[in-house]
Amino acid sequence: MDKDELNFDRSEEDIIAEARANGDDHYIKPLSWLKIGDLMKINDRPCKVTELASRNKKHGMAMYIAGVDLFTGDKRETCIYHSCRICYTPSCEDGIVTIPLVGSREYLVINLTFKGALTLLDEETNEDKDDVELPAGALGEQIREAANTDDVIVTVLRGCGEEGIIKFRRKEE
Repeated sequence: MDKDELNFDRSEEDIIAEARANGDDHYIKPLSWLKIGDLMKINDRPCKVTELASRNKKHGMAMYIAGVDLFTGDKRETCIYHSCRICYTPSCEDGIVTIPLVGSREYLVINLTFKGALTLLDEETNEDKDDVELPAGALGEQIREAANTDDVIVTVLRGCGEEGIIKFRRKEE
């Protein structure tokens, strides 16, 4: 979606629906709509916003934004300069942020190799998935330990051309 085609008189839900209908992996919205807990691309990475701080600058205002990368857990920061000194309004085109469209799905772990290769089963469609790797670090170790004794369900987050396991749980009988 191009900035010239934007119409912020619609609800954010309508903007999201249009982006999904067009097959986009993101949409854009005014900086003024952004809240802590929202998703946003920071340095071209999908992040969950953890901090917002407005700062007056010599030639306008700046919004400091910090977030946590959805796939790596790394902290990312950016500063968006904005020409409106009084407020952030949807009509100011330099106060626009990119929001990633992400989705998640649960899969049953049916095989886990020593090297961390996974075979997953979508229990709704009965289709196998083998293109997601065991995450590095503590989460991967916890999944490996749980899979040795129990059936494990993993949640795979997908967005911005990436997929990754973000959490797991033991399957209830």
